[in-house]
Amino acid sequence: MLDGYRRNLTFYQDVSGNRVDVGGADVTLVTVRNAFHSLFLQKAHIQITGASANKTWQLKDSSGIELTGPFATDTDGSHFDMDFGPNGVQLTEGSNLVLDVSAAGATGIISWEAYQKLTAAVAAAGA
Repeated sequence: MLDGYRRNLTFYQDVSGNRVDVGGADVTLVTVRNAFHSLFLQKAHIQITGASANKTWQLKDSSGIELTGPFATDTDGSHFDMDFGPNGVQLTEGSNLVLDVSAAGATGIISWEAYQKLTAAVAAAGA
């Protein structure tokens, strides 16, 4: 039997992925299908590969809602793991998943497990 994480990724649309050498500016990690869908973030992992003092990274949705606290990017090799459970944390309906970078300088890798599903009540033609 599939565990809860994989069950949701399989049943709904899996939008998991990763980005290498992120840094410099805000990055949209996942674009939601349309205004009637919501993203659900299950897990995320950040690995800093090129440190930069007094800079931070933070996961937000595109409407500005913070999903994680800011993570300092001042030490090479530092990593941060987030686990929001098999159902994940729901982003604001119709919002994208964004990595908010405080300023250019740090580089790193981010990976995430997430899915999206229809959350608004709409006619079949609108979905």
